[in-house]
Order: sequence, then C-alpha cells, then structure tokens
Amino acid sequence: MNKNVFRNLSYGVYVVSTWDNGRATGCTANSAMQITSSPATIAVSINHDNYTNSCIKDTGRFAISILSEKSDPMIIGTFGFYSGKEKNKFDEVEHKLFANMPVVSDACGYITCEVIDTMETETHTVFLGRVLDGDVNGNDDPMTYSYYHKVVKGKSPKNAPTYIAD
Repeated sequence: MNKNVFRNLSYGVYVVSTWDNGRATGCTANSAMQITSSPATIAVSINHDNYTNSCIKDTGRFAISILSEKSDPMIIGTFGFYSGKEKNKFDEVEHKLFANMPVVSDACGYITCEVIDTMETETHTVFLGRVLDGDVNGNDDPMTYSYYHKVVKGKSPKNAPTYIAD
C-alpha cells in the first residue's frame, strides 16, 4: 500500500491544549473533526506517547487552536517536536484563556471542549468532546495539512497519525 495516499485526505493543523497541574500544555495535531453540530461535538486523536494525552485524560477538557496559513510555523515546531514533560511550550507562544482553557493567540479560531467519551486504538486515543465555547479570529484561511507540507515544507513528528518515515 502507498501510505502517501493518506496525505490526500483533508486535514488541518491545530494545537490541542489542556492543563498539567495548573500549567498550560499541548501538542500539534492534524486529526480534529466535527462530529455533530447539535449538540456540537468534536473529536481529536492524540498519540498515547504524547504527554498531552495523559493530561487530557486527567483534566477531562481540551482546546483546539486552529492555525492559519499566516500562523508562525515556529508554533508547529514548538508544540510538535518537544514534550510538555520537559518544556513549558506556552512560555514561548502568546496565548489567551477561553472557557478557562489555554488557546494560541496566533490562530484563526478556537474551540474548547469537555471530554464525553474516548476510543482507544493501538497507538492513539480519540477524545470525543462536547463543545463549550468557540470563535473565529479574523479572516485568515485555516492551514491545511497539504499547505503545511507543500508551502511551509513542514515535516511530521514521529507521534503524528500521518507520520511516514522517509
């Protein structure tokens, strides 16, 4: 099978965030989707090895910062290639609190959620979240995963669902 076919699926680029004992933490993700509009429900997929996974399980809440084509690519690297265990990623990235959740300021929108269910796969947890709050920030186009690879020339971290070894 040619695994590059997965890159033809439509993805966005997001920062999924939560709390770690009162400290904001999060990771870059590309697997977030709307499940229903009423009641508003979102799903995100987070690798078991990502520290953010255990923090979402502990808090029962998460936020999604929707990165735009104009978002600083440094944000993707900060949240995608370092562990929240060793580094406070939000020290380097401007952020705000919405519904008491950390959200990246340099994003075209955000959604905050309360976990209502989970599904475990071999490598990832799919968190199903009831939407608590959300808003649009400006008119910038959301960054797609295709844009990230073709224009930004970005790479996928090993824990990304779409990681393909070179």
